[in-house]
Amino acid sequence: MSTRLWNTVDRRFLASDIDGAIRYLEKHLHNESTGRFKGLIGAQITNKPSVILSGINRFIQACDQSFAIKAVYLEMNGFDINYDRWYFDFFGYKTYRDQDDLDWLSDWQSEDWRTVTLTGLESIQSDFRWYHEQNIWQDKKYEKTYEIAILLVMTKFVALIQSALRAGNLIKPIPVLATSHDFDIIGRFEP
Repeated sequence: MSTRLWNTVDRRFLASDIDGAIRYLEKHLHNESTGRFKGLIGAQITNKPSVILSGINRFIQACDQSFAIKAVYLEMNGFDINYDRWYFDFFGYKTYRDQDDLDWLSDWQSEDWRTVTLTGLESIQSDFRWYHEQNIWQDKKYEKTYEIAILLVMTKFVALIQSALRAGNLIKPIPVLATSHDFDIIGRFEP
């Protein structure tokens, strides 16, 4: 694992520079010698931001009927090993806590909510299938490319959430956090 790569992306997220993180990762992916995962360069998740925003607002409204929701967390599934379907889950919280300690995200108060399937990166899903089903992970020459690709997919998901939040207004001005399963780099969007 390249600590420098992860730390650079994390710093960009903390500075709310999601687009800069994408450019940084795409540049590094472009410089890799393998052709795999390069379909990520310039690609994006194609779900309509306005539809995502509507879904977030419906979730907030439903939660508010049971408790006073104070934060929303959106988590993309473990996409690298679950390449058949990429989606994200919704989680609602009664409180918004310390941003440095994210353990509180595992204790949500919302009921189960319908997941949203992510579209537009299906060719990349097949690259992840190839990587795992052909045991390519055993070949160290693909290790850095794979690492860049997983960071880039997560970052493109966070960029989708950012676009959704810019597409209109939340029904209730509360923080929205977004990342992928098992990532400690997190997009934070506060009103």
